[in-house]
Formats: sequence, C-alpha cells, structure tokens
Amino acid sequence: MPAEQLAGLAEECRAFLIESIGRTGGHLGAALGVVELTIALFHHFNFSQDAIVWDVGHQAHTHKLLTGRAGRFPQYGQWGGLSKFLDREESPYDHIGAGHASTSISAALGLALARDLTHGFPQNLNQHLTPSSPESLTSAALSATAMPSAPAPNTPHRHVMAVIGDGAMTGGLAYEALNMAGHLDLNLLVVLNDNGMSIDQNVGAISRTVSRITSSDSYNALRREVKRVSGRVPFGRRILQWLKLMERSVKDYASPQAAFFESLGFNYIGPVNGHDLHELLRVTGLVKQLRGPVLLHVLTVKGKGLGPQVENSLAAHAVPETAPPPDHPNHPGEPGVQVPMKSWTRVFSEGMAQLMAQDPTVVALTAAMCSSTGLAPLRERYPRRVMDVGIAEANAYCSAAGMAAGGLKPFVAVYSTFTQRAFDQLIHDIALQRLPVRVMMDRGGLVGGDGPTHHGAYDLSYIRLIPGFAHMAPKDELEFRRMLLTAHGHQDGPMAIRYPRGETPAMNWTPEELTPIPLGEAEVLVNHPHPQLVLIAIGSMTAPALRAASLLRAEGILCNVVNARFVKPLDADLILAQAARAQAVMTLEENCAPGGLGEGVLALLAEAGLQRPARLLAIPDRFIPFGSHGSQLAACGLDLPSILQAARELANNAQKQGGRGSQQATG
Repeated sequence: MPAEQLAGLAEECRAFLIESIGRTGGHLGAALGVVELTIALFHHFNFSQDAIVWDVGHQAHTHKLLTGRAGRFPQYGQWGGLSKFLDREESPYDHIGAGHASTSISAALGLALARDLTHGFPQNLNQHLTPSSPESLTSAALSATAMPSAPAPNTPHRHVMAVIGDGAMTGGLAYEALNMAGHLDLNLLVVLNDNGMSIDQNVGAISRTVSRITSSDSYNALRREVKRVSGRVPFGRRILQWLKLMERSVKDYASPQAAFFESLGFNYIGPVNGHDLHELLRVTGLVKQLRGPVLLHVLTVKGKGLGPQVENSLAAHAVPETAPPPDHPNHPGEPGVQVPMKSWTRVFSEGMAQLMAQDPTVVALTAAMCSSTGLAPLRERYPRRVMDVGIAEANAYCSAAGMAAGGLKPFVAVYSTFTQRAFDQLIHDIALQRLPVRVMMDRGGLVGGDGPTHHGAYDLSYIRLIPGFAHMAPKDELEFRRMLLTAHGHQDGPMAIRYPRGETPAMNWTPEELTPIPLGEAEVLVNHPHPQLVLIAIGSMTAPALRAASLLRAEGILCNVVNARFVKPLDADLILAQAARAQAVMTLEENCAPGGLGEGVLALLAEAGLQRPARLLAIPDRFIPFGSHGSQLAACGLDLPSILQAARELANNAQKQGGRGSQQATG
C-alpha cells in the first residue's frame, strides 16, 4: 500500500480490534499498542519470505488482520474458531506458535540458524503452504491489503525477527537467546515492544538524533568500512576499539538501555515512538538494511485508543470473557439453580490472608501474575512477604526452595501450565531435598478460550511421578481452605494443590469444620452396600460424579462415589475396599489420562490382585483446542451426558461378566 494510506489502515485496525474483542472478550491492550509497529513491519518485509516470531501472541492481532483472518474474529477463542495466540496450522504466516512468554528470541534464533545452515529458505517451513486470500471487510483500507504469494523454494535471503514485549524480557530464556545470538553474530532483528515507560519523557531530540544517525545507511556503511580497514593499518584495532567506545558512550547518553544490549553484541537502535507511523516506517526501512544482531527499541502505550483512563493500566490488558451459563457442567447442585458463587482464586486469596495473619513465616511468590493469582491485595498488606519474580517460574521455585531451607513457609502461586516451565526445579531443588515448598496450581484442568497452551492438563501426572511430592485437588470451597491448612502444616516434603479456573458455590462453615485433612485421606460421598459401580473422582470432577450417581440411581444403577482428594498419596485402603464391593470401577479426572488418577488406581488394583472392569475418564491423548469449557469437556467425554453413557456401558459390561471379569482399562 502507498505509505500515505497506512495511517488510515492503522485507525481502522485499532477500531476493528476494540469493537471485535469488546464483544468476545480476550487480550486487547498489547494488540492495540503495536498496530503501527505491525503495519510498518508488513510494509517493509515480505512475510512469505521473511519470518516474524511474536512473543506469546497477545501482540499479534493486527498481524492476524493483515494475513486474511479478520472474518474469523467473531469466533475468537471459540470451538473451531480463531486461535487467541499464534498457530502454525492456522496460517502459513504464523511461523512459530506460542502461548507462554519469553520464547520468541530463542525461536527466531533457531529460524535464523536454519536459514544460514541451509543457505536459503528452510525447506520444511512454509514453501508448500499457499496462504488463503484475504477476507473482505467493509473497511476500504483493510480490504485493500493483499498478501504476498507463497514463497518459492530455496529463496536466497530471508530476514528473521522477533517481537517481544518488555514484560516477557523478565524471563531468563530471552537473555539466554540474546547472549547466543550476539555470540554467533547472526543476522537477526529483535524488536523490543516497551510499554512500561512514558513516550514523551524518553523519546527526546537527543535519542531521536542518535537513533537516526546509527540506523542510517551512510553511518553503517562507514562502520563496515572502518571494520574492514582496521585490520590492515597500524594501530587499526586500537582505532576500532576507540570508535566503538565513542559510539557506545553517545548511545548510553541518549538511551541508558543501549549499553546492556550493545554489550551482548547487538546494534541498539532507539528508542522510537511506536505510534509515530512516519518515524517507524523510516526506521524499519533502515534496520532492514543492517547486518548482524540488531535490537530495535520501540516505546508503545498498552491499550492505545481506549482512552487515558484505561491506557497503560491493568484494565487495558484484557476484556473479560462472558461468564459461563448457570448450567455449568461442574455445578454441584441442580441444573439451572442459581446460588452465590466465588472464584477459586478468591478462595485461595482468602485462605492465604488467614495463614499470613496467623504465621509470620508464611510467604507467597508468583511469576508476573500477582493479580491473576489473587495475591495483589496481600502484597499491599505484606509487601515484604509477597514477591513477584516476573516471568521466571524456575527462579520462583528455586528461590522458594532456599526460603524453605531457611525456615520460611513458601507458597508459590503459578498457573498449572506455567509450572511446567520449572519442572527441573520441582525435582532437583525441591523434592530431592525434601523441602516443604507449597505449590499452588491455579487453572488446573481445561481453561476454555485460552486454549491448548494454557490448559492445566498434565500436573496430576507430572507431580505423581516425582518422589516425595503430595498432590491434592479440592471439590469445593471448604475443602480448599482445609487443604491450605494441610499444606501449611506439612513439613516433611513438598505439597501441591491444583484448583480450576472459574467459580465454586460460596459456602459457610463452623470453626470446627476448618481443620487440616490427614495426608492421603479420601472420603466416601455415596455409600451403598453392594454398588454396581464405584466412581472415584478428584477435584473438579467430583461434583459431576455425584450428579451422575444421582441420575443413574433413578435408572437402577447404584454407584458409590469416592472423592480421592489426593492423587498422591492415594488412600489405598479406602479405594481397595470400595473396589472390592463394586462390580466395576470408573475414575474421573480433568487431567491427561497417562500417569493420572486412573492409572494410579489401576496400579493399586493390580498390586492387590483385585480384578475389576474399569473405565478411565480423562483428557484424551491429544491437544484440546480453543472453545468454551463445556465444549471442551464434551470433546473429552467429561461432560455429564458422556459420563452417564460411559457408566451405563461399564455397568452393562460388568453385568455380562458377572461382576468378576478381567480388569480392563478403557477411556
């Protein structure tokens, strides 16, 4: 498009995103901050031949608009709809997918190495993919955007870039990649999208002038010539070092950030006003000509266009998604009955407030999610005892190990999906040393619209395999509060609690009920002397198990219900006793089937020599796409109709075998 039309395109992209995400809910602030930056990059680069890697994907909504996906935004984050993040299967222009932060520079580094080592276009990326034609919009500017044709094999040159937000720069992986790229002297562009500072104060005349000079063709041609000649004249190396020091001193004066990136081998350009499209077009056109590692520092406003009351605030980050219907599949009461609800995150926050008030050795840590995990109000009350380490989960858990060794009682609140990033610390730094670190896993299970990168689908399995770890999951508010007391008093090793996204019915209880749960103790919720089935559930699947048992009883199928509470250690005596009385066993968990509750129960039965037909209901061995929580449960066979059908089939099978058939594991 002609450059003079791009400002209108930016306005229409921003208006489109505000209107569309405002209806569906989802991440918005970061996307609005990079509208002009995205357009400038698309104007100068051809992303069927050049590669762009977006960190996380919150920033990439304009990228999606310009690559033909505008018509899919009404289905943003819905089942079968548009991904909230980048997805290689969704578009050939999504060169690398990601939903966890701080990965972009490392992934781009890999693409650059593949380019250099294959002397051209990597043959296994996009060369066989043909992008779809852009979907028309009412907007004239957006309709005028045209995507380039699919790349030809072995294109001789290709630019590679990563766009990373300043928040993601708190993650250690980003610095490891910067160090490697600088050492290898790769042709790699890193765009630092910095929305953590004021544009007016930082983009002044001096920094603009230095940025313009150091990114210019003439200056960089002189730079290359001096480097070439310095090896051929006396004192050449000393002259080159002197010129480098002079350049660095000028950059340091204009921009204090420059020294750090220059020390890693990057040519630092910036800072640049990320909403001055004319300046962005000029600078991106110039950095395209540079060779070697380049870092372009762009200052943006998060939530640009939402108004001064919202811009650069937490409210700009995301628009809340619509609440789930009253007929939620995990509702413990009757379908459609309205009861007061409370978020699981709030239950955790209230429980932690009680513990921190009573015990000064209790501390809390999180990884860039203080508000999302419910620790923000506690940090205001206990600023020295609530710590946010940034996007550095490994550091959170490793430092918590040190705190536990020093006599504190650390609770680390991190989403289940992000705890995966610190798996080595769970084993090496915590469990191996039997340190009492409390691992609080928010968003355990399926998470609806945030999709496969954010599902907490694996923690029951990966905690089970670590020696010395205990792992619990509550069925309701009171049980969660009791589990927090259990974790607080447990000093013999690490303990984890996983709890789901969403809400649970609010409860009242007496002080006598708020007591710790003995380690590994399950409970029987429905108890018939001679049941056909025993349903063994944990956490979020306990309420559906109870509802299923009630409905099946009306059909003449008697089911006992066990709330396992602990996936490790399992209550072997109780589970074996219940299985011995029943004709068949069914387990229910909102976790992947391999290594979870079901396999643990089957192992118990096998060790005891107790044979029963069995059915394991769990998340199947595949990645579950975006959609509502209800649609995801249905796809996994974990919604109420699927549970009822599986129970009927299992009861019928057990009846045919006379209640004493060979043990079967199906799911």
